[in-house]
Amino acid sequence: MDLKESSKSVLDQLVFVLDQMKADDYSITISSLNASIGQHVRHILEFYICLFDGINSGVVNYDSRKRDVRIENDKQFSLTVIGDLKNKLEGMEENVTLSLELKYGDISDDSIRLSTNYSRELAYNIEHTIHHLAIIKNAINDQFGYIDLPDHFGIASSTVRHINQKYN
Repeated sequence: MDLKESSKSVLDQLVFVLDQMKADDYSITISSLNASIGQHVRHILEFYICLFDGINSGVVNYDSRKRDVRIENDKQFSLTVIGDLKNKLEGMEENVTLSLELKYGDISDDSIRLSTNYSRELAYNIEHTIHHLAIIKNAINDQFGYIDLPDHFGIASSTVRHINQKYN
């Protein structure tokens, strides 16, 4: 599976869960997370948005995400954003050279830039999404038992392959 298909696959996992989730449950703060499912979804989607914005400017900066409360509070809006992102994935070429702008530290505004490319950042977004899907999975299992999760929801493909090799 290529990066586009892998990325669409993890976004589809998110759609599968959101389609089952009650709209009111989407923005409820879950005490064990100190956040809502919607906040995690916003975080995931805004990383993709930053990547696509970076294609236009040549610089990806995940720290500069907008933190759009519509994404974290409105499940239907989030589903629309996911659809838009999947469409953008279709039209992208993987050889775009980019700079990744980062700021480390709580006090300094100094930033550093690293050389990267679209493919590398898309791979990062896939792994980042899987990480947050795992967090979402824990919240769903604790709070929203009515949601049916796929077997490999929030599990890295390398782990799935390992499990399949070990037990087959």
